[in-house]
Amino acid sequence: MTERTDLEVTVRNMVAYDILSKPLTSLGHKADRRRDKLAGEAASLVRKNKEYERFVAYIETRDEEERARTLREGISAFSEEYPEYGSILEGMIQETRAVSNKYLVFGIKESFKLGAEDYRRVMRELGMSALESDSMYPHLLDISDRLKKAKETERRDILL
Repeated sequence: MTERTDLEVTVRNMVAYDILSKPLTSLGHKADRRRDKLAGEAASLVRKNKEYERFVAYIETRDEEERARTLREGISAFSEEYPEYGSILEGMIQETRAVSNKYLVFGIKESFKLGAEDYRRVMRELGMSALESDSMYPHLLDISDRLKKAKETERRDILL
């Protein structure tokens, strides 16, 4: 077996995490959208003051705490109160400025691949058991391939 440097192991882990995060995030967002759609359907079916035998479903109105204005709401209120200064503030916000950022660019080269052990290791680091990671990893890769979300050999970057 080829001896890997600490940097190579770190980059391989980062690529594996990146690839695994895509289908999991995508599935999570899909589940959230479906749950929210079902909540709307359930709300339309709930009967006021009705007790259900096998489940709980009711609509409750709550007095929510006051929340602070968003930055945009604050700027709009300021602009209404002080139009002259508001337009100056809006102009300052719209100005672009030259920014220099540092990125770590990383990836796996074309002729190389991550092995099953790379994926399984990061899945165990995420808290899965060896059995869970062994059984789930091929399915997650299949989902990732179908979604075309991430390829092992693409270059990735992270803002430092």
